Amino acid sequence: MPPPSISQQLEVYTKGTEAWFPDDQEGWVSAAVVSNNVDDTHVKIVFQNEQDGSKEYVFESTMAELQKTKGSNLPPLRNPPKMENTDDLTNLSYLNEPSVLNTIRTRYLQRNIYTYSGIVLIATNPFARVSLYEPDIIQQYSGRRRGELEPHLFAIAEDAYRCMVREQSNQTIVVSGESGAGKTVSAKYIMRYFATADDKEAAGKQAKNTAGSMTEVEEQILATNPIMEAFGNAKTTRNDNSSRFGKYIEIQFDKQCNIVGAKIRTYLLERSRLIFQPETERNYHIFYQLCAGAPSTERKELDLKSWTDFHYLNQSGTGEIPGVNDTEEFELTQKSLSLVGISVQTQWQIFRLLAALLHIGNIEIGGRNDAALSEDEPSLMKATRLLGIQASEFKKWIVRKQIVTRSEKIVTNLSPTQAQVVRDSVAKYIYANLFEWLVSVVNDSLSCQQPETVATFIGVLDIYGFEHFKKNSFEQFCINYANEKLQQQFNQHVFKLEQEEYVREKIDWKFIEFSDNQKCIEMIEAKMGILSLLDEESRLPSGTDQGFCNKLYQAFSAPTYQDYFKKPRFSNEAFTVVHYAHDVQYEAEGFIDKNKDTVPEEHLTLLQNSQSSFLVDLIQTATSSTGPIAPAETPKKSVNAAKKPTLGSIFKLSLINLMDTIGQTNVHYIRCIKPNEAKVAWVFEPNMVLSQLRACGVLETIRISCAGYPSRWTFEEFADRYYALVKSKYWDSKENADPKRLCSAILDTYINDADKYQIGLTKIFFRAGQLAYMEKLRADRWNQCAILIQKNMRRYIVRARYLRMKELAIGLQQIARKKMGQRKLELLRQEKAAIVIQKNWRRYTVRKDYLRQRARIVAIQAAIRGLIARKRYALIRQHNAAVQIQRLVRGWVVRKRYHAQRNHIIRIQTCVRRRIARRQLMGLRAEARSVSHFKEVSYKLENKVVELTQSLNKQKDEKFQLRSKASQLEQQVRTWIDKYDKLDRKAKDLEGVIGKPTEVEEGWSKLQHERDSLQEEYITSLTKLKQQDKEIARLSEELTRQKDEVSKLRETSQSIVDTTEVPNMSELKQQISTLKSQLSQTLNKTRKQHVSRHIPSRPWSNRERRRGVSPDRHNTHNRHHRKSKSVSGEQNENAEETEMCTEKQVEELEVADITGSPEEIMHAIFKEEMVLQREIVETVVKSINFATLSPPNSLARKDLFYPSHTIAIISIEMCRYGYVAAAERLLLAVMDAIDDVCVDNEGEEAIVPCLYWLSNIHELYSLIISLGRQLEKEMQGNKRGSTDAEWHEIEKTLENLKYDLQSLEDHVFNHVASELKKKLSKMVIPAIVESQLLPGFNATESGRFHGKSLGGTQPAYTMEDVLHLFNTSYATMKRYEIEQAISEQLLTELLKYIGVSTFNDVVMRRNFNSWKRAMQIQYNLTVLEDWCKSHEMADATLQLEHLMQATKLLQLKKATLDDIKIIYDVCWMLTPVQVQKLVQNYAAADYEDPISHDIMRAVVSRVNNGDKADSILLDQVSLDDCAYEVTEARDVNTEYYVPDNVSVQL
Repeated sequence: MPPPSISQQLEVYTKGTEAWFPDDQEGWVSAAVVSNNVDDTHVKIVFQNEQDGSKEYVFESTMAELQKTKGSNLPPLRNPPKMENTDDLTNLSYLNEPSVLNTIRTRYLQRNIYTYSGIVLIATNPFARVSLYEPDIIQQYSGRRRGELEPHLFAIAEDAYRCMVREQSNQTIVVSGESGAGKTVSAKYIMRYFATADDKEAAGKQAKNTAGSMTEVEEQILATNPIMEAFGNAKTTRNDNSSRFGKYIEIQFDKQCNIVGAKIRTYLLERSRLIFQPETERNYHIFYQLCAGAPSTERKELDLKSWTDFHYLNQSGTGEIPGVNDTEEFELTQKSLSLVGISVQTQWQIFRLLAALLHIGNIEIGGRNDAALSEDEPSLMKATRLLGIQASEFKKWIVRKQIVTRSEKIVTNLSPTQAQVVRDSVAKYIYANLFEWLVSVVNDSLSCQQPETVATFIGVLDIYGFEHFKKNSFEQFCINYANEKLQQQFNQHVFKLEQEEYVREKIDWKFIEFSDNQKCIEMIEAKMGILSLLDEESRLPSGTDQGFCNKLYQAFSAPTYQDYFKKPRFSNEAFTVVHYAHDVQYEAEGFIDKNKDTVPEEHLTLLQNSQSSFLVDLIQTATSSTGPIAPAETPKKSVNAAKKPTLGSIFKLSLINLMDTIGQTNVHYIRCIKPNEAKVAWVFEPNMVLSQLRACGVLETIRISCAGYPSRWTFEEFADRYYALVKSKYWDSKENADPKRLCSAILDTYINDADKYQIGLTKIFFRAGQLAYMEKLRADRWNQCAILIQKNMRRYIVRARYLRMKELAIGLQQIARKKMGQRKLELLRQEKAAIVIQKNWRRYTVRKDYLRQRARIVAIQAAIRGLIARKRYALIRQHNAAVQIQRLVRGWVVRKRYHAQRNHIIRIQTCVRRRIARRQLMGLRAEARSVSHFKEVSYKLENKVVELTQSLNKQKDEKFQLRSKASQLEQQVRTWIDKYDKLDRKAKDLEGVIGKPTEVEEGWSKLQHERDSLQEEYITSLTKLKQQDKEIARLSEELTRQKDEVSKLRETSQSIVDTTEVPNMSELKQQISTLKSQLSQTLNKTRKQHVSRHIPSRPWSNRERRRGVSPDRHNTHNRHHRKSKSVSGEQNENAEETEMCTEKQVEELEVADITGSPEEIMHAIFKEEMVLQREIVETVVKSINFATLSPPNSLARKDLFYPSHTIAIISIEMCRYGYVAAAERLLLAVMDAIDDVCVDNEGEEAIVPCLYWLSNIHELYSLIISLGRQLEKEMQGNKRGSTDAEWHEIEKTLENLKYDLQSLEDHVFNHVASELKKKLSKMVIPAIVESQLLPGFNATESGRFHGKSLGGTQPAYTMEDVLHLFNTSYATMKRYEIEQAISEQLLTELLKYIGVSTFNDVVMRRNFNSWKRAMQIQYNLTVLEDWCKSHEMADATLQLEHLMQATKLLQLKKATLDDIKIIYDVCWMLTPVQVQKLVQNYAAADYEDPISHDIMRAVVSRVNNGDKADSILLDQVSLDDCAYEVTEARDVNTEYYVPDNVSVQL
C-alpha cells in the first residue's frame, strides 16, 4: 500500500490529465495521460503527445523511489487552460519550470509582454511598437495599487513611489537582463513615469495638467537619456541600442514628494568598443550622429567625412540602423545637452574632441620591426590640431617608450603592433575621461541646489545581464561578477520576504535551503581572489596573461573550489568560473592590458599641457571625480602605482558601494527577457527564454517559494472556491457562516497530512501540488452535481415532452371537429348570400338607368337658361360702362378748373407774405446791431442782484426776530432762576420739618427739569444765531463781489459802445456765456452748501481695470477669463483720472443737483462715469441673491433678465449721447464683475450663478446686437447731427464688445462645465461601472460565498446620483431660459467625459470584465440614454458608443473565428488593440470555457503595431477646458424694469 502522500499525488494523474516533458526544440512539450497503472510497488503512466499523436512518453518508477524523492520525479503537471494566461506566476496551480515558460509564452503571443512572478516583473521584449506608454496610460496607473491593473513597469514604479511616500524610505528598482532584452527602454519609461505621473493625493505635491507638464528638473532628468544613450550606447548583434555601461540613477524627492534633483552613477564603460567593433556592430552612437548631423561649416573645420572614412567606425561594415535617423538624433542630443546646462560653445568643444579621436584612429603606423610614423601624416596633424598638442611630441611617444630606472631613463622603439596599442590607449583614455566629465556635468546640473530639501530618493539601476559568448573576456567577467552580487542580494531579499510573511502569519515553518553563491563571490573578490591576483600580476613590470592564469590554477586547485573554478582541458590560457546561471570559460588574453588601462606618462603629460583649456579641464574633472583609489590589499606598492588604480579594483569598489546603497533601500525587480536572437517582432524561442529565466533568477525564486508554501489563499478566497466540498450548513448565509470554520471543515475532510498546509492568521498556506489535488476534488464534486442535475433535467424533459404530445393529440381532435362544422356553416352562408346579391344587383341596374335619363334632361335645361342669362348680363355691363365714363370726364374738368384757381391765389399770398417777412427781418437785424439788446441782458442781471439784495434783507429781518426772541428767552430764564432761588431757600427751611417727599418737592423737580430744557434751547438758539451771522457775512461778501462784477460789466459794455460802431457779435456772445457760467457756478455752489448738510455722501473705492478696451480679436485662445496684467494707454489715462477724483469730489456728486432738460440730466449722469460704473456693478451684478433665483421660487422673465436689459440700455444710451469709450469701460467692468462672481463659486454652488449669468450674458449679447441696429438706423437718419466717423467709432466699439461677450460666455460655460465634470469625476466610475441595479445578474469579484456571507461593499454613488445631477443642471438651464443648443453642448460634454472615463476604466480593469458586469453597465447606460431621449437630446448619447460597444463585446460569444468576425462587425468603433485588450481581460466564469489560444491569436493578428492611432485608451477629456460654440442671438425687446428689491441710487 503506497503512503497517503504519494497516493494523493498519483490520484491526480487521471486519464486526460496533461503533463510536461523535456524537448530539444520547444524546451517542454505537453502530453496527456493515456493510462495509469499503479500497484503496491510499481508505477507506470503512459502519455501521448498532443501535437504529434504518434509520440508517447512513458513514466516508470517504484514506490520506494517516489517515496524517497517525495514525488518530485513525477512529470510536472500542466495547469488548466484558464490558469495559463494568469498575470502572476505565483497564482499557478502547478508552479514548475515548464508551466512558467508556457505562461510567459502564452501571454507574449497574446501581446502581453509583462508578467508578475511574485515581487518580480518579467518584461519580454516585443521588438515592436506597443501602445502601452502613452501619457493616458501613465495617469491610469497613477494612484493605483499593484494588482488592480494589468502587469506593467508603471505598476512597479507606482509601487516604489507609494512605498517611499508611505514608509518615508528610499527605494531601488533593479532593471536587469541580457543585451537586447529592453533594459534601457524600461529604465527610460520608469524615469518618464516619475516625471509625468500626477499624484493628486499627496499634500503639497505639484499638480500637473492633462498634458503631462513637467518641472525644469524633471525635463532635465529625461534629457539625460538621449545624452547617455548617445555617448554610452551602441549597436550590437543582439540590440540596436545596447547600453555599454551600467548606470544607477537616483531621482531625489523632497518632503512633499516633488522631484528636486537627480544623480547618476556609472559602472564599467566598454572602452574597447571605441577602437574595435565586431561584424554588424557599431561604435558609440555619437560618432555617427556627428558625421551625419554636423553643419557644413563645422564639418569643414573638424575635417569630418562619412563614417566609412574612419577606421574606428568602418571595421564592422555597419554604419546605419534601420529606422534611425542619425541627423535627427544629433539634433536631439544637442537639445538635451543644452537642457542640462551645457552651452553651445562647450558642445562644439566636445564634438571637436570626438573628431580628434576619429582622426587618431586614422593615423597609419608603418615599419616592420620598429614602428614608423611620418611627421606630416594628415590624420596626425588633424588630431593634434584639434587636441591642441604638439604633433612632434605626440608622434614621438607613439612609436617609442621610456623606461625609468633608479639611475637613468631608457628610450626604446616600439613595434608597429605596440604603437597601435599606445595610439588606441590614448583614444580610450580621452573618451573615458570625456564620458566621466559628461556624467559629472550632468550631476552638477541635476543635483539639488539645497541638499537639505532632499528627503528620499528612488534609484533606477540599469545594469547589464549575465553574459556568455563564444569568447568571453575581461568585460564579461566584470559583468558576471556584478550579476553574482545582484543575484545574491535578490535571493536574500526573496527569502527575507518569505520569512517575514511566515512570521507575520505565525505559522510553523522550517528554514528554506536555497543555492547561495557566496563561495563564488568570495573566490572573485576575496583577499586572494581572482581580482586580487589580477591586480598583483598587473602591477608587475613583466606581468603577462599567462602568468595570471598560472596563479589562478595554483590558488584554486584545492578541493574547496572545485565546484566554482575549473581548468579547461584543452587550454592553458583560459579558466572557467561556475556561475549561478552557467559555467563560463574566460580567455585570459587581454586581461592584464584591460585591467591596467594605462596611458604612458609622456602622453598624459602632453594632454595635461594641451593648449585646449577644455581638454585640460576635462581630464582634471574626470580624474578628481574618480579619485585615486588605493586598494587595501596592496598597501606596500609604490606611490606611483597607488596613484593608478586598476579597472578591476575601481569596479569592485563601486560595486560594493552599489550593493551597500541597494541594501539600505527597499528593492523592486524588473527582469527583462529577450525572446529571440534575431530581434524579430513577436517571435518566441523557448530554449533561449528558458536559459534567461534561469540566469535572471526567476526560476530560483520559484524554487525557493516551492520549498516552502508557494500557494497562499485568504480564508474568503479559499471558502469561495471550495465551499461546495462540504455540506451547506457550513456556508449557508442563514446560518451565519464563518469563513475560517468553513476552511477548517474542508481541510479536515480532504487533507489528512497536516504538513501539507498551514493555517495562519489571515491565510492558508499550501505545499506545492496541494492546490492541484483540491482542484481535482472540486472538479469531481462539480461533475457529481452536474450529473445529478442532468438526471433530473432529463426526467423533467421527457415527462414534459409526453404531456405536450398528449395535450397536442387532444387539441388536434378538437380542431378537426371544429373545422368540419365551420365548413357546413360556410356553405349555408354562401347560398343565402347569393340570393341577396341577385336581388340588390337587379335593383341597382334599374335605378342606374333612371338616374342617367334624369341627369341628361337637367343638363339640357341648365344650358338653355345659362345662355339667356349671359346675354342679359352683357347688356347691363355696356350701360354701366357708359355711365362711368361720363362721370369721370365731368369730374376731371371740374377739378382742373379748381386747382388752377387755387394755385393762382396761393402765389399771390406767398408774394405778400414774403414782402412783410423781409420788412420784419430788416427791423430785427437793426435791433440786433443796437446796444439795447445788450442793455436788456444787463437789466436782467441787475434784477437778479436786486433779488439777492431782497433775500439778504429778509435774512437780516429773520436775524432781528431771532435776537428779540433770544432776549425774551433770557428774560424768562432769569425769572425762572429767581423762582428757583426762592424755592431753594424755602426747601432748605422745610427740610428739617418734613421727613418724606411732598408735593413741593415734586414741583421743584418739575421746575428744575423745565430749567434744564430752557438752557438747552438757549444754547441751540445761540448756535443758530452764530451760524446766521456767518451766513449773512458770506452773503454780504458775495453780494459785494457780484456788484463789482456788474459794474465791470457796465463799464465793458460802455467802452464797447464808445469804441465800436458795429459791435462784434461773436465776442459779445462769448463774454455773455462766460458771465453766465460764473454766475451759475456761484449759485450752484451756494445751493450745494445748503443741500450737502442734509444728504449723506456715497461710499466709493477705486478699482484697477483688468480688461483691455479692444482685445485682439484674431487670437481666439485669449479667452475672457485670462485677465492680462498689462493695460493699454487709454486704461492708464483712466487710472490717472480715477486718482484725480478725490474723495471730496465724489461726495459732491449728487443726483439731487441735476436739473434741467432730460438731455442735460443724461449728460450729467454719464459724465460721472465712476459713480455710474460703481452703482451698476454693486447693485445690478454683485448684490444678486441667488437663493431667490433657485427652484422652487417662481421667476418672471423680466426679473430674470433685468440685469442684462439694464446694462444694455445704459450702454447704448451712452453711445447715443457720445460717451462711447465710457460705455465700453462700463461694459468691461461689468464683465469683470460677472467673471469674478462666477469664478468665486465652486462645486455645486457654481451651477446656479454660472447658469444664471450664462443666460444673462447671452441676453446682453443679443440686446447689444438689437439696440446697435436701432442706433444705426437713428444715426443714418441723422436725427442728432451725427457723422459717419462717429458711427464708425460706435460700430467698432460694439464689435469689440460683442467679441468680449462671446469670450465671457465661453469662459462661464467652461467654468460651469469644469465644475460639473469635477463633480462627475467622483461618481461616474462607482455609478456606471461598479453599481449593479439590474436584479438577477449581480457580478461579484469575490464570488458566491464572499459576496453573500460576508456582504459586499456598495458603491459610493449610484445612477440616481448621476441623474440627480443631470436633472438639477437641466432644470436650472430651462428655468433660466438657456437655449436648447447650449444645454445640449453642456450635457454632451458631460456625456463625453462619462463615456471616455468609464471606457478607459473598463478597458484597463483585470479580473473584472464579465458578461454579467457588461449587462449591468449596459443597463446603467440605457438609463442614461432614456434620460437623454426624454429630454430631446438623443444625439448626445453617441458619446457613450465606445462603452456601449465594449459591453456588447463582453456579452458576445468568443468561441469560434466567426464569433470574432461578428465582434468586429458589431464593435466597429473600437480599434483592434482595444478589442484585444477587452478580450484578454475577459473574466470567464467557472461554467464558461476560457477563450482559446487560437481565438486570442486571431484577435492579436488584427493589431497593427505600426499604427500610432491604434491606442488602447481614448483621449482624456480635460476637466478645465472644452469647446463651446456661441449660439445665434435671441430675438429680444428691451424692457425698462428694475425689481423692487434692487436699490439704485442714480
